[in-house]
Parts: sequence; structure tokens; C-alpha cells
Amino acid sequence: MHILIDAHMLGEREGGNETYIAGLLQGFERVSLPESVCVTVLHRESYALPLQSGSGLRTQILENGGNFFRVFAQIPRLCHRLQADVLHMTYNASPWLPCPLVLTVHDVIFRRYPQYFSPRVLLLLSTLLPLSMWRAAVILTDSDASRSEIIHYYPFTRNKIVVAPLAPGPAAGLAPDLAAVERYSAGKEFILAVGTVQPRKNIARLIQAYISLRQRGVTQARLVIVGRSAWQGSDIQRIAHLNPYHADIQFTGYLDDAMLAGLYRRCLAFVYPSLAEGFGLPVLEAMACGAPVITSNCSSLPEVAGQAALLVNPYSVDEISARLEQLLTNPGLRGELRARSLKQAARFSWERTARETLSAYHQAWQVRQISYV
Repeated sequence: MHILIDAHMLGEREGGNETYIAGLLQGFERVSLPESVCVTVLHRESYALPLQSGSGLRTQILENGGNFFRVFAQIPRLCHRLQADVLHMTYNASPWLPCPLVLTVHDVIFRRYPQYFSPRVLLLLSTLLPLSMWRAAVILTDSDASRSEIIHYYPFTRNKIVVAPLAPGPAAGLAPDLAAVERYSAGKEFILAVGTVQPRKNIARLIQAYISLRQRGVTQARLVIVGRSAWQGSDIQRIAHLNPYHADIQFTGYLDDAMLAGLYRRCLAFVYPSLAEGFGLPVLEAMACGAPVITSNCSSLPEVAGQAALLVNPYSVDEISARLEQLLTNPGLRGELRARSLKQAARFSWERTARETLSAYHQAWQVRQISYV
């Protein structure tokens, strides 16, 4: 079986999407691949880390002509030229393909919370994603919660959607960059948050909870927020700057994995109060580094965290503040959660993701007798 995987996000700083495809390819390297697999990338250096020599994975450099050109022209042409039996893409695909499609859909959060997406992204997802899911032979998603949400909004997916949980990102296996820890913590203890700075990640309520702790004299720790700014991110940064403790609220922007490894390992607490997730990779990555975790009690996050985190109602600033105070003032609890975190993270592996994805490829291949145009 000849498989073509669209991995254009490698090297593009696409956050969870990039971590997913890099982890999947690493998982393929650790399992026995009976298939021929070709991976598309946008530039040669982008696959230096996720792809090792001798892995059996071939690469195809794409011309960087934009997403529309890639999805509707380059990828279909490659399928023809390489005689692909199965194509694997993420979110969007052309309806004109010569082979079965496996489509990864991490979530459909835009349906429940359209206000957290730019008009452009909302338009693209609302129009192209349903068509792509209709075209797909198999749909892969990351969690049971995400599966239920996709089926709720798109009932026609019920019989072709498969859950393939993810695994910790690369920071868990890297030597920490301690210089970065010193730079962003300014030599102080710190609370850590990681994720794109946008309203859905609920950073504004975390900042309000942090301000409450500082006002009550509970902590002198800094709040370090890692992630690039996205839709409405500047509004969140404005909230952070308009308070007496703004000097101790540090926005770092995008950081590499070694820097993240250091911050995960040295933080007093990792807080991820997101309003909705398809999986929640930063939670698992923090746990794999032994961080004590506070996260939301909704969507996929309880699946990922298990019994290893303190769960909060993400809409309640008081509850986020109370859980943070509980963790910051109790070293014994922090130690217990660090141990639980490591055990919980060990339950997830990219090898498992790779095996379940390979199974999806075989499932899709069984429908190859359908006439594709």
C-alpha cells in the first residue's frame, strides 16, 4: 500500500498541528511499516528533526504556493504521480482525489464557539471542512469528547470516525534550556501557562486569578505565558498590562522545545484553563515533564489529565484562584501531583497513535473499489 501524508505544517510553528504530525511520523519510525509512506514538506530543513535517516519514510518537497494551491492542485497531482492508495490530510482536502482519504480533525470547536475565530478562519472551516469530512473514508480525531462533538454537529460522520489519542510533545524528551528559565522567570518562582494567546485559551481569567492571589499576598511568583498571539490576543495582553503586577506577567511569544522543557520542569504550577479542546497537548506535555497541573473540567481535558491534575470550572475566576492557592501553599500536594503527572503521561505514546493511524489507512484502503473522480 502506498500512503501519502500531507505534513506541510512541519517547521511552520503551527503549535498542536505541527506537534501532532511530527509525533505521528516519529511513531511510524518506531513501528514496523509494511507500507510505502511518502511525506510532503514545504522546505527541506523542516523534517530534519521528526524524520531520521533510514526510517523508511520518503519525502517530497512542495512548492510553497499557499494553502489553496497545495490542497486543490499539488496534493491531487502527487496522488496521481505517486499512485497513492491512501491520502492522509488534516482538516481540509480536495474533493477531487484518485484515492481514499483519511482526514484528521482535531476538533470542531468553531461550531460551539464561533466568536473565538476570525471571520476568515470561520468561513474556511464552515465551508471546506464538512465537504472534506463527507469525502473522507475515515476520520481520525484525538479524544472521545471530540468524537462526540463532531458527531453532534455532523451526524453523517458517525460510522467513519476513529479516536487515536495523541502523546506528549518533544519537550518531554529534551534537555532543558535553563538559561531560558532564568530569562523568563527573572530568577523568581513562577506559574506557567502555554498556548496560543487567544480568548478560547482563557488566559484573561487566569490573569485575573493571578492578580487576586497577588492582592491577597498569597504568592510573589511570576506568571509566565508562552505562545504566539493570535485572534484577539492583543486584548488579553492589554488586560495583563493594566494592573499593578504587570511587571511580573511575562508573555514570551513562541519558544522552542528545549526552552519549554526547562519551564515545564521548573514551574510551581502549570495552569491550562482552556474553555474547549480537541485534546490538550500542553497538559500532557507538562505532565511528561513532571509539572503539577491545574486544568479545566470540560471537553477533552479530563480524559487527558485523568486523576493526575486539579480540575476547575474554567468560567470561575474564584475557582481558578482557589485551586492555585491550594497548590502554591502546599508543597506536599505539588510533589504528589508531580508523581501522578509522570504516571499519567506514560499511558500515552506516539507508537500507539501510529498503530491506530495505520489501522485507519487499512480501513480506508478497503473502500478503494469506490469510484473516485
